[in-house]
Amino acid sequence: MSLRMHRVALAYAALVVCFVIRPAVSQDSSHGPLETRHVLFVGDSFTHGRYLPVRTYNNTPGTGGIGSTAPSQYVVDENYNTTVEGRREDTPGEYGPWGGIPGIFAELAHEARLPYDVHIEAISATTLAKNYKVASAVIAQPLWNAVVLQEASFEPIPSDLTHDTASDPQAFCGAVQTIERGVHDAAPNADIYLYSTWAPADTAYLDTTAGEAPFSGDSFLRSLAVLTAAYHDAYVSAAVQDGHIRDIAPVGDAWALAWREGFANPDPYGGSAPGVALSFGYQPGSEPSTKNVPSDAGFHHPSQYGAYLNGLVLFETITGMDARRFGEREQAAAELGISAKTALQLQRVAWESVMRRREHRAEGNPGPCR
Repeated sequence: MSLRMHRVALAYAALVVCFVIRPAVSQDSSHGPLETRHVLFVGDSFTHGRYLPVRTYNNTPGTGGIGSTAPSQYVVDENYNTTVEGRREDTPGEYGPWGGIPGIFAELAHEARLPYDVHIEAISATTLAKNYKVASAVIAQPLWNAVVLQEASFEPIPSDLTHDTASDPQAFCGAVQTIERGVHDAAPNADIYLYSTWAPADTAYLDTTAGEAPFSGDSFLRSLAVLTAAYHDAYVSAAVQDGHIRDIAPVGDAWALAWREGFANPDPYGGSAPGVALSFGYQPGSEPSTKNVPSDAGFHHPSQYGAYLNGLVLFETITGMDARRFGEREQAAAELGISAKTALQLQRVAWESVMRRREHRAEGNPGPCR
């Protein structure tokens, strides 16, 4: 078996080996009132979600919440109405203020009666390095108890997988270290988490049809597996090299687990598997608009189901609480139009993915940060 196919088998058949530095510890209210936890989510459209209803979910209308540090289920959008070049939310169809996946996290924390003050600093299609360059004053400040880092999807894996010449895994490695040091210089006790992302359907489609090859469902699934392993290894590698990352939220592994179990359909291009679509896909009347073509950005971003799963994995990783505790009456799922039955399945997948990550530790440094 070739090395590439060996990685495919590991990624698609197991997808359970994950790096962890130390397990998250849940807050215990039995010894009096809990202290407010201030958390900042840094990333791009994989953090703000891009499409409605996720992008504006639990935002703070009108003001973006700028200046607020009180516990709330609403998100403070640090870039709302800013005049700072590179941070303005002026992409057509992506108006703010944004809530996104942090908004889902904030709602879950609110329901769990955890006093979290949730902020977002996201810039569409932007790397961590550029994010830090234009927003270091936001990211590296004493307020934060936790900072979550999500890299642009094209950056952490090689260009032969992303089909994007801007890919630069070494730059990703360097950015994680630079931001970690900056955050810890300002807030020495802050916990830093890496938000390990998923294999986008449109990228897997490009891999499958490279060289004008005809689309094949089996080849598409193999491409998803290769991409999942590549993202997984890149985030593990960045954490190992840095040595001061609290934990990795295994979002990509959670998507792959849902696909493997048949609960979610991995192939939005006509796959016959049952289940919900974790990617947004083509939706008439969407904002921003989408097209019914395989390369459309809708196939790159999360649907409400994918975003909800992301929020659950991040919640469980950061708080240490069992996502299954929310049950069928969970409010974020209801507000996003997710059925009670599907919400329960997504909660279970999130819990299982995080538990597998805690039980299995990766050995060595499998990715680009060496």
